[in-house]
Amino acid sequence: MRAAVVLALLAGCASPLPRNPAALDDDFLPADSRWRGGDAVYSVPLGRDRILWLFGDSFIAAPGVSARAGSRMVRNSLAITRAGGKPEYFWRDEGGRPADAFKPAAGEGWLWPLSGQRLGPKLHLFMFQMIAKGEGAFGFAFLKSVLLIVDNPDDPPASWRTQQLEIPHTRRTPEGDTFFGGASVLHEGQLYVYGVRESRARGKGILLARVDPAAITEFDSWRFFDGKGWDTHLPAAQELYGGGSIEMSVSPCKGGFVSVYTNHGMSPEIVVRRSERPAGPWSDPVVVHRCVEPQWSKTYFCYAAKGHPELDPDAGSLIVSYACNSMSFPEAVRDLRIYRPRFLRIPLE
Repeated sequence: MRAAVVLALLAGCASPLPRNPAALDDDFLPADSRWRGGDAVYSVPLGRDRILWLFGDSFIAAPGVSARAGSRMVRNSLAITRAGGKPEYFWRDEGGRPADAFKPAAGEGWLWPLSGQRLGPKLHLFMFQMIAKGEGAFGFAFLKSVLLIVDNPDDPPASWRTQQLEIPHTRRTPEGDTFFGGASVLHEGQLYVYGVRESRARGKGILLARVDPAAITEFDSWRFFDGKGWDTHLPAAQELYGGGSIEMSVSPCKGGFVSVYTNHGMSPEIVVRRSERPAGPWSDPVVVHRCVEPQWSKTYFCYAAKGHPELDPDAGSLIVSYACNSMSFPEAVRDLRIYRPRFLRIPLE
């Protein structure tokens, strides 16, 4: 019964029309609404030809303003597209000022979106809860992992009823953090959730958990791939591969699965790995695209590459998005070419 529900959802989430990357770039032009740009760019099929788009830090302009100058930045926003139409953006309003679409249910800080899945009637979104911390180049730190559940995702976002659960499968150490949710994929009645184990010396290693979708909130039922099988204990988890990224995607494709991410998390290089199974073994990385934006300014950097298989049913290719930002905030405000979704198509044959 559970497997039948999952398969039915997958069948109903495919986009009926292939999308052109240039058309997708135009769809998310910052001047088309008060939404003036954002990163993350996770997509989650909702069914009935609707796709949910999740963004991290987002510029929201005042009414009538055509640029980013004077915008208010919220920590997360979202959009919904219908059958390839223009995005319908959403953020909350607090006293006439833009506010985060999602706020933490408990504790300090804010939420940043990761991957998500529509499981039966409910929407499940993996998120970070972050806090301000004056260390490093970006001034924030990981606090905990959150599973945000939307009970009524077919209603308008302003009417969504949500609950939040802390995911206990995390570790915070001076060496680096461990967490799950950067990517997720359904396969043969199981939900596979990809995570990261950070190491200041070795970079980011990719981990994998598995759970029955109907028991996703029963965190004791999660199992972790130990290199040979599935273990009940998080410390037993073995890295699938190194040099990964917190933000990534794993998508079904002809012959198995494809993982897309920005090389080492921040780089002009978008890389792909292939595998016949969610747990691997995964192939060596292949660079499929080199972003040109870092050539525009010495302060520009690219990150957050991931695939969106629901945009095109062609098994021989995959539409991929990525983000570009600037270490100079004034440059990010001034240049509307960056800090918005950019799309390309990569061949998988």
